[in-house]
Amino acid sequence: MKKTEVCIVGAGPSGAIAALFLAKFGINCTLIDKATFPRDKICGDGISGWVVTILNELDKDLLIRLSKQTFLLPSYGMRLVAPNFKSLDLPFLDDNPSDIPPGFIGKRIDFDNFLIDEVKSKKEIELLENTEIIGYKKEKGGFRLQTDNDIEIFCKIVIFSNGANSKFMQDPGGIYKSKSNIMTGLKTYYKGVTGFRDQNYVELHFLKDIIPGYFWIFPLPNGLANVGIGLDQERIKKKKLNLKNIMLDAIENVPYLKERFKDAELVSKIQAFGLPLWDGKRFISGDHYMLTGDAASLIDPVTGEGMGHAVISGMYAAEQCKRSLESNNFSAKFMRSYDQQVYNRIGKELKISSKIVHFIKYPWLFNMVVNKANNSALLKEKLTLAMTDLKVRKELNNPLLYVKVLLGK
Repeated sequence: MKKTEVCIVGAGPSGAIAALFLAKFGINCTLIDKATFPRDKICGDGISGWVVTILNELDKDLLIRLSKQTFLLPSYGMRLVAPNFKSLDLPFLDDNPSDIPPGFIGKRIDFDNFLIDEVKSKKEIELLENTEIIGYKKEKGGFRLQTDNDIEIFCKIVIFSNGANSKFMQDPGGIYKSKSNIMTGLKTYYKGVTGFRDQNYVELHFLKDIIPGYFWIFPLPNGLANVGIGLDQERIKKKKLNLKNIMLDAIENVPYLKERFKDAELVSKIQAFGLPLWDGKRFISGDHYMLTGDAASLIDPVTGEGMGHAVISGMYAAEQCKRSLESNNFSAKFMRSYDQQVYNRIGKELKISSKIVHFIKYPWLFNMVVNKANNSALLKEKLTLAMTDLKVRKELNNPLLYVKVLLGK
């Protein structure tokens, strides 16, 4: 039997960040993961500005050390490619400290292990690898967790941070997902892809057959590229689509992609994964527990952004632990301040994105907006600001905007 104030289930970005903030607050915790690090994770490998911001709040020196890692590429923008193959380049707004780039691209196996190395340096954190939580029992004063290697852990608070396939999302979390809110993604690595824009822009290609899903290409160090495709399971089933065939067909037959991949080599297996997209505000906490990251279903339904939201929720979960321990209050009602913090920070962004997805599913409309933006500095600026400015992003949810674009206003 182990006893700990806080137990965190899952040592990915949200769990590791929660543990590191708890250590910063001087609170002891146990961090558990079923894998042994370094371990790989199926992901697009984008490390967004949200991650940079939260790491800066945690420890500026840690952020500076991260920025110097050779497994990362700095990224300064996003390229959107419409169904008519016209592209639109949108720079990331850079409000980060000193010389830190607004975003990075790096393999999850390396980024996650960077965070775990930091975890291992903190005396307040006990890390248990190769250990899986297989069940729990709610008791007076907290949770009793059962591991697959016959360890019992009693904690006052448990943070469930064990990703998209977390069984705790449903029980005790009460989150149930439909096929319309689960994105199936395929990811692989190629070597030798050409034609990337300067400053390592990440690329989202909205192919006609899969919008509002997309095909992506993210450049990586050493000539590698993360290449993948994603679409919600409801549309995949309804249209009887084979995402792997669509991805490979695009690489082989779409002229501009064929040229870029002509000397490229597939260097890894094509792997599939599920992403629980945000589909509405709901409780992500309860008596003595919180859900973070993908386990809380915080993935942006338009961009697929997940890691940034994961670290935000990890930080706020740690702050809620501090409040609860100081006041000796672990009730569901008291825990709701965690929900409120998360939704205050990213809730409006997610709500707007869930509506924008209804507009981008029309190829003709997507083509029109990209065409107009390439000829309108004002519209291009508006789209650039929409990545960080919620007021501007909200305008993208207004049908009148598209009427004005159509009329050339």
